[in-house]
Amino acid sequence: MLPFGIIGLVLILSIEGCKKELSPDSAKLKNADLLMSKEAGPGKKKVLRQSPGLKIEVKGETIKRISPTLKNIDKITSILNGEQSKKNQGRVMTTKSANFTAPLAGTYYNYYAELNDPGPYDWYLINWNTGVYTYIGSSTDYINFNEKPSMYGNYRVWGEGPYGTGFTGYQYLGDPYVGVSKVGGVLEFTDVTALDNIISRLENAYEDHSSNFIDPLDYMSDDAITDYAQSVGFDEFLPFKEFEAFFGLYSLRQLIESEEIAWLNTADPWAASVYPDDKYAIEDDAERTINNQYGQVKVGGTLFQPVSLIEYPTEEVPCSAESWLCEERKTIADTIDLPDNKMIHWKVTKKRGGAEASGNMWFDSYFKGKIRRFRKQSGIWTKQMARMSVQIFGKVYRHDGYSKCIPANLVDTFDKTKPYKRKYHRKEKEHWDQYTWVKSCEVGATFNVNGYIFTKYLK
Repeated sequence: MLPFGIIGLVLILSIEGCKKELSPDSAKLKNADLLMSKEAGPGKKKVLRQSPGLKIEVKGETIKRISPTLKNIDKITSILNGEQSKKNQGRVMTTKSANFTAPLAGTYYNYYAELNDPGPYDWYLINWNTGVYTYIGSSTDYINFNEKPSMYGNYRVWGEGPYGTGFTGYQYLGDPYVGVSKVGGVLEFTDVTALDNIISRLENAYEDHSSNFIDPLDYMSDDAITDYAQSVGFDEFLPFKEFEAFFGLYSLRQLIESEEIAWLNTADPWAASVYPDDKYAIEDDAERTINNQYGQVKVGGTLFQPVSLIEYPTEEVPCSAESWLCEERKTIADTIDLPDNKMIHWKVTKKRGGAEASGNMWFDSYFKGKIRRFRKQSGIWTKQMARMSVQIFGKVYRHDGYSKCIPANLVDTFDKTKPYKRKYHRKEKEHWDQYTWVKSCEVGATFNVNGYIFTKYLK
């Protein structure tokens, strides 16, 4: 069976025509300058980005951190981009005077990093493909630690202390991205299984990254944890950006994020135009990450290209005896004003995909409740963390499996809830087995945003 994302693509085709912990002066940088690696297009310089959401276990003795932040950002960035000649590198060590080993031990690596100059050092793990760094710990002239990065890449360890700085050599770490390559600006997957595996991997990396950072801080208020996240450079989408940077892909996810940033910087975005996230047929951020900016992806040599909600009708299509196209897509979205310059934007989506199989039409149904909370600071709207949950509910009816969409026996009722957890946004999805369709009037979502509860129905 095809996954819900590809099913939606197949159906659309058949219908259409078969901020930051950077540096003291990082505030001078524009949003585009904060993009990593080749995200912003060919020739874009790499910019170091911090990953507070990666947990690393240090073995052996440690000492108090020497510096609260990475100091040599400009030097590392210059080397990362290959613009600094050897004669200008000063005390930056070569791989000949440092050691870095990383034997795989099942689900993690046993790392050993050593610099020949005397310590102490603050140690950092840097993904050399994407420019993302993580603080490991502080020790003498060597350090042992365990971790298996979720994002594949060529890594180095950097040590900096009061008496010297230096790099180790390179090690490829993490599980390689199997069954996917970039061809002509489009990611091409060998088959549906390869695509499904990458999407699942991205979703898991996103959840781990968020939980590792947020869970220990759950005692903080919404405003406090949001301010802290911004001050240390926490980026909820960093795992997706690492994947994009590895392939040099300008993704649909990145396009939507850039549109959202520009939209939030307008004088009154809520009155000005449609929220950018609501304009696109692809809902999942992980799916958006594997699509290029035009919504294109290849599977088994076939190019799939969905259309946006602006181009494709969203109103309900009546179910009749003459057509199997019953309520292909239905979306409702709106905003709710809250006190203290806060805003909630919510959305409920139902779509049904279909594909031809042995002469019969079969279907999956897919539902999502999606929510974001915003706060206005110094005249600018920004995303805000909050404890959120989404509960999706409804009824599922059986399809006859041939050419007509006829309401028959009730197959199942469903009621799915995502955990009540702190996030920048929450989402819920559910898809059902073949030969089903769903009446939109019987699908709804209940949102809980820090105790503010409301229910919306697809009508």
